Amino acid sequence: AVAHMNMLTPFPRGHEYFVDEGADYDIMAPAKGICQNKPPGKIAATYTAGRDIPVTLEGDAPHDGGHCQFSISYDGGKTFVVLKTIVNDCMINTLKYNVPLPADAPSSDKAVFAWSWISASGIRDYYMNCADVVIKGTPNGKVTGPKMLVAQILG
Repeated sequence: AVAHMNMLTPFPRGHEYFVDEGADYDIMAPAKGICQNKPPGKIAATYTAGRDIPVTLEGDAPHDGGHCQFSISYDGGKTFVVLKTIVNDCMINTLKYNVPLPADAPSSDKAVFAWSWISASGIRDYYMNCADVVIKGTPNGKVTGPKMLVAQILG
């Protein structure tokens, strides 16, 4: 596997530290599809509306930074709403980010949290990891915002 970057926490689908079998040892490779085409897995974490989602990234090739988005899906990964965008310098000064979860976010026992990245140098491939999470939110809540950018998905 070519080492680039991936989300460490919350543990993404297929991460070797989080699955009993079928670990993805190529997890740092460019995305082959939304959520790397991985099916839902174990719940990685539980988050509360109005609080931050702490995210840690890992790897040794941030390719001069680039653009990262942290997004949430309530429909199994069909659509994602961006919670935080970092333009140009993602992973330059830190691999830890606090992503605000809106106070009016709805509850879900099967939400999907995503990190996506387009590097600033090199081929500028699209990278993406997804984590299955529980959201303790508000009844009839709603998360609104821009749609997650998707580019260069390999088919």
